Amino acid sequence: MEILLDLEQTQRFHGLQQDGSELETAIRQARSGQIRPYVELQWPEAVLDDWQWDILESLFDLTIRRVFVKGNTGCGKGAAAGIACCTYFHIWNDAKIIITRDSVRTAQKIAFGEVDKWWRKMRFKPPGKLLTSGVFDNNQHSISLANPQHIEGFRGAHSPHVFFWFDEATAPNLEDKYKLANTQAKKFLALSNPSTLSGTFRDSFPVVNPDKTQTIIDQYGNTRCITVSGWECTNVKEKCLEQPVAPIGGIKISDNYYPHGSPIAADDFEKVQPRIPGQTCYDEFMALLNDADPLIRNVYALGKFPDQDPDKQVILPDWLIEPVKFWTRWNRLCLRAREQFHILALKLLEQILPVEGFGLDVAASRFGDASVLAVGGRYGIRAIHECQFSDTQQTMSWVLETANSHGVDLEQGIVPIAIDWGGGYGNAVGDPLKKRNVNVIEIHGNASSNLDSKKYANKRAELYGEAARRLDPAGDFRMMPFALPDNQRLKAELVAPEKIYAGHDGEKYYITPKGRRGSDANYNGKTLHEILGRSPDRADAVVYCLCALRSQRRRQLIVA
Repeated sequence: MEILLDLEQTQRFHGLQQDGSELETAIRQARSGQIRPYVELQWPEAVLDDWQWDILESLFDLTIRRVFVKGNTGCGKGAAAGIACCTYFHIWNDAKIIITRDSVRTAQKIAFGEVDKWWRKMRFKPPGKLLTSGVFDNNQHSISLANPQHIEGFRGAHSPHVFFWFDEATAPNLEDKYKLANTQAKKFLALSNPSTLSGTFRDSFPVVNPDKTQTIIDQYGNTRCITVSGWECTNVKEKCLEQPVAPIGGIKISDNYYPHGSPIAADDFEKVQPRIPGQTCYDEFMALLNDADPLIRNVYALGKFPDQDPDKQVILPDWLIEPVKFWTRWNRLCLRAREQFHILALKLLEQILPVEGFGLDVAASRFGDASVLAVGGRYGIRAIHECQFSDTQQTMSWVLETANSHGVDLEQGIVPIAIDWGGGYGNAVGDPLKKRNVNVIEIHGNASSNLDSKKYANKRAELYGEAARRLDPAGDFRMMPFALPDNQRLKAELVAPEKIYAGHDGEKYYITPKGRRGSDANYNGKTLHEILGRSPDRADAVVYCLCALRSQRRRQLIVA
């Protein structure tokens, strides 16, 4: 018996020695970028998808500093992040890991919850005490949470191995934290569903092919951009089910086929249990993939960035399709009528798009911008004209001549023209026009809305908000067609502004500022000039024109 006990102790000792040696080897490999041996040693039963290995291998690649991951709902992004945090903490004895999210409570519950789960499953625990909201070994070796409401948690993380994890990284209150984190991070990980058109997370993916997994070079060096589609998840690929009911499209299990909605026998349901606990299953994925809303299909099923964001964008790209088609048909008919000298046909076509108002954006020519004049009426914008002159007198003459080319004598004071009065350029043209009896409407973008002050935080928000009402195909004007010139710059400028809510009721909003000058000092996002690479002069002229038309109708009602 004593011999057997000695033998067992000897075997256990050699086993521990072997395990210790294997662990040391795995740690050395992980430090050099070979992460698989360490993960397979610590979590031998873990089943990871190829894209999860991609996250881990990218984070520990010595040539990659930042990793951005967007994916479908419930794919398991957080699991890979939890494993990465535990691993990074273990292999570096001076690792400082900072985790944040939209709120410290959800960061503790969800993001740190993943760290807690994988920590408890580790075969070989690192030094340090697992707490309810972090791991503490010493002041130079810890995992902690940063409160997004306070800037302090994103400063002072000085160490050769600082790791920031931004979960739900598209949260608005994280925007101003990115730069601080990147000044300190040795490794940076950001995860999110891609339900946004703007912000640092979106801008970190390439403009061309943003939904393609790839490594790009940016100001921080190599950045790995990973997109996860539901089709890449093990539970989806192997058609695992969450409920014993056949999904959309039906399912074949063994030799039995179950049409959509039919109950699945217990024996067959046992064969399609989830391979990865907690990961989205085939039936859940198919429900999202067949949703009527393309936003749900693309973002939450396929992990793609949306083409439009109804919650943020003032004017949606889809709203411009029919107006451009309407204008294109009208313009084609006008060209044909001119070529064939059909005077009567031209007069009829002009009645379809009458000229009832103008909108003028006066640019500061010395900065290289052009002045833009929008010509239109109740059924749309007939034309967009641009010019660039050295002085405002020439610009004024150009406005009068252009209006005359459309059959309107502005000096009669009947047809209105709305002009932006900001910046000192609009009034330089508008005041001389007033002296010539022109019906000038002054636009003051920062003034209060005189139409709906409970919805619009200023006049500029009102201008774009009311333009959106006119263009919305399901809105108040859905029975009235509207035309827009087929101008790529105009279309890009119209859809660029986003809502910035001013109150807690989710109603009143500003819109994305044109530039830094005059914008709110607390605004941390990109301006329209930074997004477009230019000022939104064409879109501004259009919304000014619509404002002139509204003012003219109100004036006619008052006179009547």
